[in-house]
Amino acid sequence: MQPAPQQTSRNPVEPLACKLGKVDISKIRRDGETQSRVRLSESVVNEYADLMRVGVKFPPVRIWFDGTDYWLSDGFQRVAAAELIGYAQIGAEIMSGTVSDARWDSYSANSKHGVRRSADDIRAVVARVFQHTNAARLSNNQIARHLGIPEATLRRWRKHVSSSTDEDTVRVAVRRGKTYPIETARIGRGDTSSTGRPKSMRELREDLWNTKIRASAPARRILNIFDKWVFGNTSGASFLQAIETVVEELICARPLESNSQKRK
Repeated sequence: MQPAPQQTSRNPVEPLACKLGKVDISKIRRDGETQSRVRLSESVVNEYADLMRVGVKFPPVRIWFDGTDYWLSDGFQRVAAAELIGYAQIGAEIMSGTVSDARWDSYSANSKHGVRRSADDIRAVVARVFQHTNAARLSNNQIARHLGIPEATLRRWRKHVSSSTDEDTVRVAVRRGKTYPIETARIGRGDTSSTGRPKSMRELREDLWNTKIRASAPARRILNIFDKWVFGNTSGASFLQAIETVVEELICARPLESNSQKRK
C-alpha cells in the first residue's frame, strides 16, 4: 500500500454532490491522517457490532475517491464494527476528491452526530486544521463553523497548539458578501510581487487550487494528475501514462461527439 500523498484540495465552502453505494471495506484507506478522533473507542465499536448483528441500519460512512483510492473521512468506528463481524462491504457516501479533501472533511466529523467528541479530539483537530491549505483561505469564524465549535474556543485552543512561523500570512476578509484574501505578513511592507523569486510550495499549491476551480472537467483531470505527481508520490512514468490515457480518451471521444451532433 502506497503512503498517503500530500495534495491540494477543493474549495472548502463549495457544495459537492455525492453518490450512495456499497464499498469493499478492504479498499477503504484509513492511513491518510483522516481520522478526527485521537483514538477509537473499543466499547463503542463492540456496541455498534452488536447492533449490526441484529440488523440495525447505520448511516452511510463518508468516503472520498480520487480515481485510485477510497479515503475514509467519517465513520471509522462503523467501519471497524462492520469489519469486526465480517462484513465485506459497507454503505457509503462517495465523494469525488483527494486525500486532502478527506482530511478537511474529517475535521467536522462527529460535530453533529455520532459519539460526542472529547476535549482531546477537538484539541487535536484544532492543531491539524491550521496545517491544512484550506485554512489560509478562510476566516477564523468560517473555520470554527466548519469544526462545529465556537470561534472563542478555536482562538483559545489555537494559542496552545499552533506553532507555525508563517501562520496567518494569508487570511480572508468578508465585505458585503464578497471574500478578499489579505496577506497579513505584508501589511506595512512594500510591494514584493516583482522580486522574481521562485514560488514557495504553499504558493504553488494555492495557484494550482485556483486553476482547478476555473478549469473544465477534462482540464481538471489533467491538473489532478499533475497534483498527484508534484505533491504526492506518483512516479514520472506513472504520471506520463496517466496523461497519455486522458489524452487518448479525449481524442476518442471527439468523433463520438461530432457524430452525435450530425444526427441532431
